Amino acid sequence: MKLIIIRHGQTNYNKKDLCNGLPNPRVRLTELGKKQAKIAAKKLATKKIEVIFVSKLLRSRQTAKAINQYHKVPILMDARLNDRLMGVFEGQPASLFYKWRDQQANPWTAKPRGGESYEHMKKRVTSFLNDLQKLNYKNVLIVTHLPIVKIIRGYFKKLDNKNMDKLTEKDIINCKILNFNLTKINKK
Repeated sequence: MKLIIIRHGQTNYNKKDLCNGLPNPRVRLTELGKKQAKIAAKKLATKKIEVIFVSKLLRSRQTAKAINQYHKVPILMDARLNDRLMGVFEGQPASLFYKWRDQQANPWTAKPRGGESYEHMKKRVTSFLNDLQKLNYKNVLIVTHLPIVKIIRGYFKKLDNKNMDKLTEKDIINCKILNFNLTKINKK
C-alpha cells in the first residue's frame, strides 16, 4: 500500500505558534494555508488516490477537501490522526509546552494535566497504521498534523523518540508531501 502523508495547510494558530489538539472551529486555514492546499492538490492531481484519511480537526479536513477536488474519493475521519492533546497547554504558546516538556524526567512519558504523552500519541498512530495495513487499498492519502507526521516518518525509518521528534516545522512545512510504502500483514 502506498501512503501519501501531508501536513495540513497553515492555520491562524500556526501563525501565532499556539497549541491546539482539540477540535476547535476557530482554528482554520489562513489564506496562505488555502493556497498551500491548492498547490498540494495540483501536485497530487495525477496520483491514483482511493481514499483520504483525516483527523477530526478542521484544518486537516479543509486541506483534504482542496486535494479531493481532483479525486472525488471518500474522506474518512479518524481521531487517531488528531494532533497531540495538550491539556493545560491548549491555546497557549507552544514554547511554554516545550519548556515544560524539556524539564520533565522523561519527556516521552510526561503527560500535561488533561493531555497526553508522546508515547500515548505514538501508540494511537501505530494502532491506526496497523489497522490500515489490514485494508484493501493500494493508494491512500493521509492529511494530518506535524507531530503525527513525525511519528509516521519515525515508524517507517525506525527512529527512536528523540530522533523522531527532532524534525521541526522548518523540516516538515505546511502541506509538505511524504511518501511511504506500508507492507500488508497476512490475515489469519
